[in-house]
Amino acid sequence: MNVIATVEISNASFEEWVKFFESYESQRMKFVENEVVTKISEAKAEVRFTITDIEGLTALSSSELVRDGETRLGIEVALSTAG
Repeated sequence: MNVIATVEISNASFEEWVKFFESYESQRMKFVENEVVTKISEAKAEVRFTITDIEGLTALSSSELVRDGETRLGIEVALSTAG
């Protein structure tokens, strides 16, 4: 499934978010492929990717590591499907 994640950043810069996002890349790559990050602004990013394991990605996304980081950085993510 091809997905677009729109990431709103309210308590950090784009660079701080990217650093956090990259910190768990090796775990994420077990569940997604073809990931492309685009900076929209200092407070917004878009991530396009293909999900290869929805259950694994869901578990990672709800993990303490990811939830704590997103809370600290003020991250809101909206998902939509891509064609």
